[in-house]
Amino acid sequence: MPDELIVKGEGTVTRLYLNRPENRNAITPDLVNSIVNVLNRVDQDDSIRCLVITGTGGSFCAGFDLSYFSSKKGEEAREASYIAEELGSRVRALRIPVIGMINGHAIGVGCDLAVSCDVRIASTDACFSMPPARLGVLYSEGGMRRLIQTVGIAVAKELLLSGDTFKAVKAYEIGLVNRVVEPENLESETNQFVQTVIDNAPLSVSASKLACNLVADSEPLGLEAQNLLNQSAEKVWRSEDSVEGPRAFRERRKPLFRGK
Repeated sequence: MPDELIVKGEGTVTRLYLNRPENRNAITPDLVNSIVNVLNRVDQDDSIRCLVITGTGGSFCAGFDLSYFSSKKGEEAREASYIAEELGSRVRALRIPVIGMINGHAIGVGCDLAVSCDVRIASTDACFSMPPARLGVLYSEGGMRRLIQTVGIAVAKELLLSGDTFKAVKAYEIGLVNRVVEPENLESETNQFVQTVIDNAPLSVSASKLACNLVADSEPLGLEAQNLLNQSAEKVWRSEDSVEGPRAFRERRKPLFRGK
């Protein structure tokens, strides 16, 4: 049986491929555990500057594997929503930027997985939907919050109340994805953006991601969030990279950032 999660390390970039093509990469508890374990390892490795998530076989992620629900009672199905929430919240909280390379269906937890990424680059073949209302279930509070933060409450309600499928161009128009490209250009467009990210100062990049998340989650910032933000900013301003960036600008050369 092939691995349901393929992990590829390429220098400072780690790539995750959901690999259940026969099920359009539908999520299972075991697959969530595998992804979370990799994310935990990545978070401890300062040499990794960016993570890319995509799927094999022409799909990104078609949601939770419904065969898991077929023999489950309501409370057990509710437990599955907690598993899906663990995935989305862990991706969003990762120290480094997470880029979603959306190459097909992103449905339910697959849509939330995409939304949990920091930047989403989609092919014209991609499509998005949140169908819990059509299944008689309820999506997690965290997933709803991430969706509202991304597209606004009006569009989030449209997605959740209707369960309709939005194609890639519509998803771009509502802010669900950042870029839409032809399928043959998806990988090169993603790689180009990833290269831009990893060329930047990693401490500044991580601090910027953290600040965006904290501001989105709390307005005004609470004391704990403010302390986290201050600690992150202090780390940036005391770093060697904060000296290297202006120096390279003055010397008209490309900066060499070391994450220190």
